[in-house]
Amino acid sequence: MVAQEKKYPFAFREATYLEAIDSITKMCDVNFIYSDDNIPMVKRINFNKDASLVEILHYMFDGKFLDFRIDDDDVIVTVRRIPLDSKEGRRMAKYTVSGIVREKFTNETIIGASIYFDDLDIGTVTNVDGFFSISVPLGKYNIRIKSLGFQGIDTVIQVNKEYQLNMKLDVRETKLKEVLILSSNSEIYDGVLELSNITKVSPEITKELPMILGEGDVIKSLQLMPGFKSANEGSSELSVRGGRTDQNLFLIDNVPIYNATHSLGFYSIFNTNSLKSVKTYKSGLPAQYGGRGSSVIDVHLREGNSQNYNISGGVGTISANLTLEGPIKKDKSSFIISGRRPYTDLFQISGEGLNSILFYDLSTKLKFQLDEKNTITTSGYFSRDRLAFEDVSSSEWGNNTANVTWTSLLTSKLYSNLSLWYTHYNVSNIINSVPETSYRTSYTIDDLGLKYNLEHYLTPFLTLKGGVESMFHLYNSGDITPYDQESIITPTEAQDIRSLESAGYFDVEWNIADKVKLGIGGRYSRFDNFKNKREYIPIATPLGTEDTPTTTALQDTIYNEGLQINNTHHNFDPRLSISVGLTKTQSVRLAYDRMSQYAQELNLSTLPSNAGVWVPANEDINPLINNQFSIGYINKIKDGAFDISLDAYYKDSENILELKPNGQFVSPDNLLNDVSTGIGRSYGFETLFRKRKGTVTGSISYTWSYSQIQVDGINNNNWYPTNQDQRHVFNILASFEITKQIQFSAVWNYASGRPFTSPIGKHHKDGYVIPIYGDRNAARLPSTHHLDISLTFYRKMHEQKRNESSFNFSIYNVYARKNTYSYIFRSNSVNPEQLETVKVYLFSILPSFSYNFKF
Repeated sequence: MVAQEKKYPFAFREATYLEAIDSITKMCDVNFIYSDDNIPMVKRINFNKDASLVEILHYMFDGKFLDFRIDDDDVIVTVRRIPLDSKEGRRMAKYTVSGIVREKFTNETIIGASIYFDDLDIGTVTNVDGFFSISVPLGKYNIRIKSLGFQGIDTVIQVNKEYQLNMKLDVRETKLKEVLILSSNSEIYDGVLELSNITKVSPEITKELPMILGEGDVIKSLQLMPGFKSANEGSSELSVRGGRTDQNLFLIDNVPIYNATHSLGFYSIFNTNSLKSVKTYKSGLPAQYGGRGSSVIDVHLREGNSQNYNISGGVGTISANLTLEGPIKKDKSSFIISGRRPYTDLFQISGEGLNSILFYDLSTKLKFQLDEKNTITTSGYFSRDRLAFEDVSSSEWGNNTANVTWTSLLTSKLYSNLSLWYTHYNVSNIINSVPETSYRTSYTIDDLGLKYNLEHYLTPFLTLKGGVESMFHLYNSGDITPYDQESIITPTEAQDIRSLESAGYFDVEWNIADKVKLGIGGRYSRFDNFKNKREYIPIATPLGTEDTPTTTALQDTIYNEGLQINNTHHNFDPRLSISVGLTKTQSVRLAYDRMSQYAQELNLSTLPSNAGVWVPANEDINPLINNQFSIGYINKIKDGAFDISLDAYYKDSENILELKPNGQFVSPDNLLNDVSTGIGRSYGFETLFRKRKGTVTGSISYTWSYSQIQVDGINNNNWYPTNQDQRHVFNILASFEITKQIQFSAVWNYASGRPFTSPIGKHHKDGYVIPIYGDRNAARLPSTHHLDISLTFYRKMHEQKRNESSFNFSIYNVYARKNTYSYIFRSNSVNPEQLETVKVYLFSILPSFSYNFKF
């Protein structure tokens, strides 16, 4: 009989179970009886103190999966439940539990709901169609299903074969919000570690935050999070980690959008009533996303209520919106139509020469449940904007998209998604400040794409994803035509630039240990440019002089038929991320992302702000390449009541497209005369602290960052700050539940001044002074800050029904600070030979209201 109470100097550091058993056998003179298949292969032992044999055995075999008994000199390891990370556990985890999680009232699927097996300490989350799949051993399990904004469900299931688990969650009816904006990157799900730095915005929450002109906006809410910056004061344009606005991939139901802002950029094109989810990736990007160099904003539209007919809407300071939804055939098909429009086409701002603002957006979606395994959805999105300045300029632009998606559950572990989509973007501009040089120009992009995606939930620890996609691009830089009868502008006929962009990709998500998750992905892409329909052939004409023997002239124009490949670019973008759970409340994530972008937007300073031209890669311009390295730390405190996240990143860029000094883009035929490419670098640190629960909730975020560029021929080839270079951005967000029906919110924002190019001298011409500009972006605007507040009142119209209404009153810039938007340098009207600087600001104090209802 062993002296079981005798103390032994155990010293195990990252020892395997087999190493520990061997050491205990020798030290304590005992024999172990066990099966190799039942011993954990991955789990490590850390135990360094004097202890008895019984104490070390209790530590190793805690009775949850494995237990022990001592029989004389034998230690017999008994099985209570096979560990899933053991050989036998992996072999036995062959029964698939799969299903779809839906909202009970509308029957819409829920994205990102977590499914957690208490007894196994593993879990998973639903995909974009609410589907999940996980394999477990034979047994009886307690399962917890939960999602933000819904009441969780605990249920018990007996698994002895493939199990179909379809669940419906009730909406949590309290108006006390646990958190205003949810970032999944600060969540450590039960049994699940996130590989990507994801930020999710709840569309409903935007109606409680301070608003500009009475419009809640998910993108402006996103700007309250670290790493996301507004392109300008009050703008809904987005810069992510130093990237330009064109480096963000905006998707609506998997369809790319080229311009996500409405007139003046005060708010985005996304009507919150039509949105199901908004998810943004900053790092750890899945390989299915490509074509942009900085981030992904993945927007999914609601599917509509397949149970009941509903009407909801809102009235704001300058616009109103309305949403209709309901079943086509109950439980089988549904529709939703949502639109937004201002009250009038004429919006006057005294003294500024602004003639009119007009915008609208309309989205629609149909869903057909063919059977338990097949669903077809069709969606469309349409928007239009007009911004006109009297006798100066006017601009119109719009987005049109259409999409058909077929989702299919091929097996309980294999899920597929096939999409056919079309997107159209167009801009037209009129410049008419001087009749003799007035002109009209236009620009369009048409894309037709096909994408097929597969997800294979191979084991509880291994998920494989992959797919292919291809899209045909048609870029048209637009005809230039005289606008006024007196105009001397020479008409220019544009030609189409045609290209084909294709890609194949894969992602592997592997839980290689209990709290270690590895993501390995890759995306191979190819970009084929086709020959233009008309091609100019230069020749060298002899002049017969020694200094200038030849000159170049156009010999002829060749007209090409069909699609003939002119040049090709291709890249392989590896993606790698690893997430390590230090404890159940702390984790660290590292990621490397390489992103290729085959078309960049060239902003033309001489035209309205929405007149940027997208320039595809060709034989002279290489695609933009970004390489990003990032590391992040996450900690949940006091059972999730508080959390803190810290992130750092470094990103280098190649082939950034820049307009040359004095460059005037007129035609793609002469592109090289106007543009150059350079290299860039961005790096920074982001931190976020949040209080999630209680009467008072909110967050504090801070971003410190640099963004620089170096282009031959600009600033003497030296590095200079980009337009997105802001050293400090600080946001404080607080929400107070005054009563169950009254919510007060406040936001304070501070941001360092942006770079701009200022004059360093002047010269006189014809009695006027003309500024001489110095190095590009060598000066900075003053810092900006403002306080915004809102008060939201809720009213339940009927206790037995889901009818409700809310009224929001907001004040933007409470203390009326006149933040500098830009400077204008011009001749003084009294003394034309004197150069004056005029400060431009958009807002002083700006109150607004909105009323929202749901029947």
